[in-house]
Amino acid sequence: MRIGFFLRDLKVEGVQVVTLRLAETLTTMGYRCDLITLNSDQDLLLPKNVQHHNMGLEKSISYRTASKYVKGFLSYLKELETDDEPFRAIFSVHGETNDIISFIDDERLIHCIHNSDEYSYNNKNWFKKLKFRRRFSQKINGKHVVCVSYGIKDFVEQYFSEKYLSVSTIYNPFNVDKIIEQAEQPPVYSLPEDYIVFVGRLEKQKNVFLLLETISKLKSDISLVIIGQGKLKDKITDSAKVLGISDRVIIYPFCHNPYPIIKRAKLLALTSIYEGLPTVIIEALILDTHVMSTNCPTGPSEILVNSLNKYLIDSYDAEKIANKIDDILLDKNKIDCSIIRDNFCSESIGKQYIKFIEEKGL
Repeated sequence: MRIGFFLRDLKVEGVQVVTLRLAETLTTMGYRCDLITLNSDQDLLLPKNVQHHNMGLEKSISYRTASKYVKGFLSYLKELETDDEPFRAIFSVHGETNDIISFIDDERLIHCIHNSDEYSYNNKNWFKKLKFRRRFSQKINGKHVVCVSYGIKDFVEQYFSEKYLSVSTIYNPFNVDKIIEQAEQPPVYSLPEDYIVFVGRLEKQKNVFLLLETISKLKSDISLVIIGQGKLKDKITDSAKVLGISDRVIIYPFCHNPYPIIKRAKLLALTSIYEGLPTVIIEALILDTHVMSTNCPTGPSEILVNSLNKYLIDSYDAEKIANKIDDILLDKNKIDCSIIRDNFCSESIGKQYIKFIEEKGL
């Protein structure tokens, strides 16, 4: 069976990382996997036996312009396919790639959703909500849809049930043993003795300004290590100065192996406005690192269940979040990550993808 993944690029970002992890899992299971990217941006190392094909589309692609690239994509796909080994399914994982496949009538092209639109939708006026529903309906019309959390699936089912062919939830895969092994390597960056860590893009969605305000209200003078890149880096630096915590905030760019940094942290914090299925929470728990996350849509409440629910907070008030973090920092109990292993291990997720392909008759 030949399986494709359609991505924007191969930068060190959450969607790309989990997609490569899935491709690696499926090749280990004996399936052929191909990555098709729109542009040449690449920081990630390719897994063994995974083929990479770059379309060379360096321009920014929006829904308005996506139809212009349909012919080129289909032509490129035709060159890659052979009569004896066509693609059984191609999973499109970025907004730009989903925009392109929305204009193609082919059930093998799967619309994958890695981020929740629930928050932004609920904050639109009635006209913008109508516009969003019309456009999103066009994007998933006649498509099988795969969501990385049940919260995303519920949102899609609530507003768009008449448009898609099917909608399923399959969690992102995690190679638990490999993550633990990589965490034993020396950190690539110099780190303070005690610190809280944030890993993610420096964009509005991640709400890092709230995290900075929270750090300024903690009882302790613990440092914050930020691993990330994005357009808000300079503003984040300026905000730390205004709050008087610039000497406690360290910003490093993304790296190939953040696990030693996550493992050594006293806590991993996430104050996002919205998510899909936040990878870093799962990775931290695998490494027995305490976490704290806002109960944003979607994902955290599906990860932090049972005994892990204590790491979830229903507030965006910096004072309340700071109190929560102070309490967690005092918690010496070992984390039970057995539920994480059961729900998110690579082999289990890989089998679910194969089952999905077979059940849909692709």
